[in-house]
Order: sequence, then structure tokens, then C-alpha cells
Amino acid sequence: MADAGVTGVAAKLGELAAAEATALLRVDTEIRSLRRKLAYLQALVRGADRVRRGRANELLLLWLRETREVAFEVEDAVDEFHLRVEAFHLSVKGRRGWWHGAAFNLLQGLATQIAVRHGLSRQILKINERIDELNQNKETYAIESFPSETWNPSSIEIDPEWYEDGYIVDSRQSEFTSLKDQLINEEENVSHRAVISILGECGIGKKTLARKLYNDPDIMRHFEVHVWVCLPPQIRFTDYVETMYKQVSSEVPETHELIDKSPEGDDNLSLAPGDGETASKERKLRQQMQNRRYLVVLDGLVEINDWNSLFDVLPDDSNGSRILLTTRLSVKEINHMDPRIAPLELSCLETLHGEQLFCQRVFGAKKPPEIYKCKAYYEKIHNISTGLPLAIIVLAGVLRSKVIPVEWDDVLEQLETNGQPKPVGSIWSLAFDDLPHHLKSCLLYFASMSENIIIYPDRLVRLWVAEGFVVPKKGKTLEEVGFDYMKELVSRGLVQVMEKDAGGGIKLVAIHNLLHAFVESEAQDSGFLEIHHQANVSNPNAVRRLAVHNYLDSFVNIPNEFPKLRSLLCDFAEDQRSSSIYEMPQRQTLWGNFADLCLRACGNPERTGLNTIHGLHFLEGSRFLRVIDLNGLKIQKLPDEIGGIIHLRYLGIRNSNLEELPSSLCKLDNLQTLDVRRTNVRRVGDEFWEIETLRHVLAEKIMLSNCTVSLNNLMTLDGVEPSNPWHEEICPLNHMIGLRSLSLSGISETHTKALSAALKKMEFLVNLKLSGEFLPSTMFTDSSMRRLQVLILHGKLEDPHASHSDRYIMPNLTVLHLHKSELSQLFVDKLAALPCIAEMELLHGSYSGTKLVFPERGFQNLRKLKLKNLCILEELVVKPGAMTMLSTLAMYDCGRLKIVNGLTALEHLQELAFYNMEMTVDTIKHKDKKLFDKIKCLTTTRSLTKVDRDVPVGSWIRSLERPAPTLRVSGAPESPCSELESAGSVDPKATDDIKVHYSSGSAWVRLAQV
Repeated sequence: MADAGVTGVAAKLGELAAAEATALLRVDTEIRSLRRKLAYLQALVRGADRVRRGRANELLLLWLRETREVAFEVEDAVDEFHLRVEAFHLSVKGRRGWWHGAAFNLLQGLATQIAVRHGLSRQILKINERIDELNQNKETYAIESFPSETWNPSSIEIDPEWYEDGYIVDSRQSEFTSLKDQLINEEENVSHRAVISILGECGIGKKTLARKLYNDPDIMRHFEVHVWVCLPPQIRFTDYVETMYKQVSSEVPETHELIDKSPEGDDNLSLAPGDGETASKERKLRQQMQNRRYLVVLDGLVEINDWNSLFDVLPDDSNGSRILLTTRLSVKEINHMDPRIAPLELSCLETLHGEQLFCQRVFGAKKPPEIYKCKAYYEKIHNISTGLPLAIIVLAGVLRSKVIPVEWDDVLEQLETNGQPKPVGSIWSLAFDDLPHHLKSCLLYFASMSENIIIYPDRLVRLWVAEGFVVPKKGKTLEEVGFDYMKELVSRGLVQVMEKDAGGGIKLVAIHNLLHAFVESEAQDSGFLEIHHQANVSNPNAVRRLAVHNYLDSFVNIPNEFPKLRSLLCDFAEDQRSSSIYEMPQRQTLWGNFADLCLRACGNPERTGLNTIHGLHFLEGSRFLRVIDLNGLKIQKLPDEIGGIIHLRYLGIRNSNLEELPSSLCKLDNLQTLDVRRTNVRRVGDEFWEIETLRHVLAEKIMLSNCTVSLNNLMTLDGVEPSNPWHEEICPLNHMIGLRSLSLSGISETHTKALSAALKKMEFLVNLKLSGEFLPSTMFTDSSMRRLQVLILHGKLEDPHASHSDRYIMPNLTVLHLHKSELSQLFVDKLAALPCIAEMELLHGSYSGTKLVFPERGFQNLRKLKLKNLCILEELVVKPGAMTMLSTLAMYDCGRLKIVNGLTALEHLQELAFYNMEMTVDTIKHKDKKLFDKIKCLTTTRSLTKVDRDVPVGSWIRSLERPAPTLRVSGAPESPCSELESAGSVDPKATDDIKVHYSSGSAWVRLAQV
């Protein structure tokens, strides 16, 4: 994709031409001339890129490759210019205070200007000569290239309705009903652990259908344990076990009887690190699932060996357990899994169902214009797409941006040859060519992520901004513009929304495997990105972006130099045992250490580097780096040389042993994002808080020092705590008033007054999480909190009664979590008037009364409510007209609760769960049979392993000795109300970067949250 390369370089030249330094160095005229030549070249490259994906001749491919090389030379010249100028400014900054500094700086400045000017002028002259040569070769060899022929790339409006997979209701209804009957088996004629397979080609809708079944209320009630395994290819079997173990543990926590004890003579300590733990988890997983009816979904199985290994872990107790399998494997390959159950092979959509899907994606709820029916467009579309749902959706994303029928004709002509449809893959190329130029690079960036994983859009947008893909727009931040880009990719069907947040916004996204394969191929063919399993790049001197996906090793040898490298994105197998803040240290024996030494001496690739810490020595030779994002790589300390990478805009070191950051970090004057979550980093130099370009700082628990510089660009500050007492005049937050997200812990009485004053200045705040002994309560009445959407408070509110006479001003608040707040009924009444609260949690003594009343017409938008450990609560009353939209209610350990009134009137209540509240459940059972039938799960301390005779059909009872830990996905500093299976709570930071998400249909989320 030379087009994107030339576009990016032209943008850089525009920035350089406008810079003051170029005028001083008298090279601005030369730069503007070069920019004009590149603009003409870009117009030719756009058409040539489209031809390249067809049957392009070798001359055209050679011309495109040389054009791309010229663009890269321009980028190198611009970056080298910035490097030398900024290095000079940095050296001047370091000599401040010398009595002879002014004279020295003047002399050195003149010398630097002369050297840089001559160097840049020589480079521009050579580049202009190469461009002239390219144009001459094009004429000499009659190389044909065409600008955009039929339409201009277009932007389209976004409608949230198009996020939904609504076509499943009609087009797959018969398959859905058949599979649901097989899963539930009401006739009880299939009691063994049945394997139900959904087969079909990529893009046929296997995952969509499986997700619809998995989230069906009847199926959720029927099974006691629910597991969805969706992992990238080429991973360790231990990752499958780990994923299943986490999900099952969240629903069926270990009892004392299940705690694993190694049998006599079984010395696990003699095994290599992790082997004993894996075997132990396999045994525990099997024990936890025994005598329980479970549903396990294996999404995207591609290796029979994986299946055979997993099949051995899952017990068969002849209790109606089910395994739902989605795969591209053939009937012959999977037939041995369960010969008694015939697999379901999905076919492409029929014309009628394909038309319904197409119209939904193009016109939404509107009626299609008659002219589109008269011209028989749908027949053409069906022939071109072959009825493949993914192809229909992507093609609809292109056509819905075309206003008049003639534009539809032009598009469809591009997908036909002599009246016959081209291969379906041509639709991906067409959709890519139709993208606005700024979106092409954004889409290709998905190739840097492994296939079949779910992605947090917030992190992806931060990377786009750091790369320079996002074009500034008046009245919006770069991140807001980046989210608009994401929404447009979604509306075009190129990106899937996997989950929405409480406000209906995009929370999790994914890209289909077919489209991922396309963008990966396009990114590599165009030189945009190189993707490897190891870092053994054939030509390290030329690679500009490098992605390393390795889920087998946590140590990968990286060569010492990548002189042209701009971005390094690595995702490795995360070894939790290596991080002291998450796992207890592993016991080592003399034999264990000796065995590891022998393995390393013998060069065993599977064990080499298990205890090796990476030094990142390659940074010294990679001066142009803009993005470093390393996940799961073993690192204890960053080298001091990182301070010399002055182009660096994004530094992410997550899930590692990192313990400290070098003092040279303060030299990174262009740094926008620092992400050190799930590391041991606790401090950063005071001068770090003087980097004015900072936009996002995300950590576990890093000390926030006093700040004297206005950080007007800082939008996210998560995982920080005060380093010393604050005063109203001396508070670092006073210099960060543009924050959108703030997560602050360790708050005491010495901070509340200054914190309250600082919050009054933060008019753009959207997410707020505060934790400490005492928290200010003035935020509920401050007009500055009008934009706040997520509020999470851990701690006692400071004098909440002082503001009872005031109206609470939070018109956009959608998520509210309160922990240990000791609130009164009057406070709840005030909250009830807030119009947008959709999720609310009252936890651990957050309510101080014995009677909790939800007032009439209060909480009109509330959909999920969680009450936990309200130890003195005895009565719960829902007044008429209150919580009319409530669909989920979960209550935990409210042991004194005896009276529950008003729940029966909640028409939308679908899921009701009680945990460790046997007395409440018995009361409901005898007094309100209708309400009792709504209960999804009853968790008591009784020793039950099977369904109780007195429990109605569709309910089940689990035996728990303690609440299950929570594993959940979050778009805010802490997750909102979880799914019902998430029965307890853990420190949210423990699950920040690897999240298990049940309802969206994946359990493999490796990317960080907001």
C-alpha cells in the first residue's frame, strides 16, 4: 500500500514546512517543492495500488516498490532533521544556568544550523532527482497507473443499530432452534457429554450463531457452568487450560476438598517451572467440573491435537453436559469426536435472507427506495457475495455511502469480469480502496494484533495518535477523532463490535479472521508492517514497523539494531509466576536449578530464557522509534539509552517484571503515552511530570509528585497515588484540569480539601475513580461534573449530609459503584433523580440503613443492580414505578435481609441471583412463587452437588463456601456490574490486561483498558 506511505510522508512534510525551524534554516522553499511533487506522485500511486492487487505486471510492481522507497527516504530525512534539531534543544536545556551558557549556545546554534541546513538540502536534492527518475522510467517503460477511476473515498454516518447481528433472528432461526433443542435436550434422551459441532467456511456466521446460543436466557439457566474458549492459533495447551480454569473458578470456587495436594512420590518440584502447576490446574479443573452440568464452547478449533487434549480434561458424568464446537474442519476430521451427534454444516444465505441482511446494513430501519428494487441490484449482490454473510456486510458498507444508483453501478462493475462475479476476496480489496486515506493506515494497524482476539479500542486509538494517523479536527481532541475513525470502520463492516458500554458506546472490538488475513497480507506486501513469530527479521536494516506474536515464549531474542524502525509491537506468552505482585514465589530445589541450567546449556528452545531478563539493547540502534509496546516480555529495567529516542510518543511495558524507570525518561519531550500496568513500577522522576506532551499515564500504583508545569494535553491519569500531603494551592491536579479519566488511590484527610478544589476545575472529566480513607462528596453537587459518566468510590464520603439541600448535578452519569460509603436513604433518594444511571453497585457497607427503598419513579434507566455485603440491611422495597428497566439484580451476603417487596412488578427483570442468602431465598420461595421462578441461580452454603427436588425447572443450586472471584472486562478504571456468573470481587488491577469476557463470545483479551 504505497498510497498510505506517500500520504503519511506528505503529511509530515506539511508539518515540517510549517515549522519555525525550517524558516530559520532557509530550507522551507525546498520542502514545499518536494511536497508538491509527492502530491502528484500520490495521485498516480492510488490507482496503481488498486491494479497491484489484480494481475499487475512486474514493471508496475517495481515502480511501486521504488516509489515506496522514495517515500521512506523522505521520512528518514524529515526524522533525521527533527532528531538533530531536538537533540540540540535538549543539550541547551541541560546547560541552563552556566554563566557562559548564552555565548556557547549561540556559537553552537550557528554551527548546528549550517550543518543541518546543508545536510537536509543535500538529501532533498537527491530525493528530487529520484522522483524525476521515477517519472522518467514511467514514461520510458510505458508503465500504466490510474488515479481513482470511478468514485472518491467517502465518509459515512454511523448508526448504532448497524452494530447488531440482527440477521440471526430470521436467516438462521431454524438452525438456532435445532441447536438449542440439542443443547437443552428437554426429552432427556441424550445424557452423555455430547459434542455439537457447527461447521462452515470463514464468514458464514458460525461464531455469531454460537454466541446467540451461549447468551440465550434458557441456555444460561440450564447449565451450571459456562465456558467459552476462543484463543489465537499457535499457543500453548497450558493457555487453554488456564482460560478454562479461570472461568470455571469464577463460577465454582475451590473448596478445601479440591485444594490440590501432590500425591506421595509425585515430586512436582523436579519438573521444569510451570509444568507442575499446569498438571495441578488440569486436575483441579476436572474436579471442579465433575458432577456439574456444563456448557463449553470451543470457538475456532483448527488443530485436532488441541481437541484431543481438551477432551481428556472435561469429565463425562452423564448429566447432560455439552461441548459446542465451531470450526472450519471438515465432517470427516471431526466425525470421531461424537459419532452419535450429527454436525450442523452452515450454508450461505438464500437470496431472500441475504437481501434482508443487506437492506438492514444499508438502510437500517428505513424502507429501501423502489428504484433499487427495480434495477435488480439484489440479484447482482447475491451473485457477487455468493450469499456469504461477511461479504454481504462488507459490500453493504461500501454501497451505503453511495448516494445515487449510478454509483452503485460503478461499484458493482468493479466486482465483475465479463458479466461474471470476481472471487469474494475482491470485495475486501474494493472496501479497502474505498476507505478515506487516513483510515487505510488505521485498518492496516489491526495486522499488528494477533488474529482471533478482542481488542480495547481505547488503546488502539492511542497507538493511532502516536503513529500520526489521526488528523486534527477543530473542536475535537485527537482521541475523539480517532474514535470517529473506529466508528466508521465499524459502520463499514470491517470491524465488529463485541460489546458496548453502559452508555451504548463501543467497548470491545474485533476483526474477522478473513479480514485479518487480508490486512495482514496487505500490510506485509506494502512494507507497512512486518509480522513474525520471532524477531529474526531477514533485513533488519529496512524494517519500519515490526510486530512479534509469540504465545509460546516469554523471552524472545531481539537483534541489536533496527536503524529504520518506527514501531515495535510485541505480544508474548505472559509468565505470571515471574511477577512478584501477582504470584507467590515458586519454590526451587537444587535439582530444579540444575535441570534448568542443563536445558539452557543444551539449547532447548522450549526452556531457554525462562529465567532470562531482556535488556532491550536494540534500543540504542533504533533512534527513530515512535512506538514501543511490549506485552508479556521479561524486563526488569529499561536502559538509560531510551532517553535518547526523542521521537518516542508511546511507551507501553505491560505484564512484566519491570521495577523502575530510568531518569533519562524525562528527556522524552514528545512522549504522549506511558503504560506500565501490571508491573512493579512505583516511582517516576519528578521531571517526568514536566513533559508537556503527555496525554495518557497508566500504571498500577505510581506516586504522583508535585507538578509545576501545566499539562494541558493530559487526558488520562490512572493508577496514581499522592506522594505527600496536598494543600489547596499545592496540588498537582491543579495543573491537569483537562483530564478525561482519573484513578487516584491512597487518599486521606490531608488530600480531600485540595482534591475537591481540583475536581471543580475538571469540566471534561468522564471517568472518575477515587479510593482512600475519606473522599470528598462535593462532586455530586459540582456543576463541573456534568460530563461525568463513570463514578467509582472506595471509601467513606466526607460529610455527605452537608449537601442534602442541594440537587445532584450529574446528568450523564451511567455507571455508579460505591464501596464503604455509609450512605443514607436520603442520599439514595437524591441519586434516584439522576436520569442516566444504567448500572449501580452498593458494596461492603456502602449503605448504612436497615431498610433500603427505591423511590417511586426513581432510577428510570437502571438496568443492572448489584448489592453486596450490606450486613445490616433487613428490608428491600421497590416502590411502584421505580427501576422500570431493571433486567439484572444480583445480591451477595446480605444475611439479615428478610423482606423483599416490589420485585414482582419489574416487567423487564430477567436475571435474579442470590448468593449466600438462604433465609431470603426461603422467604421468596414460600411467599412469591412468581418471583421465585425468575431466579437464575441460588447459591447457598448447603452441600449440594445436584439440582434440589424443590427447585423449579430452569433453576439450579450451587454449593459455595465463599463468593467466586470476579473476572470481567472493563472500559472504565474498574468494571461496571458484571455478568451474574461473576460472583465476587478482586482487585481490578489484577485483571486489567488479560480480561475474561463471557457474553461477547471470547475469553482471550490481551489488550489494556482505557
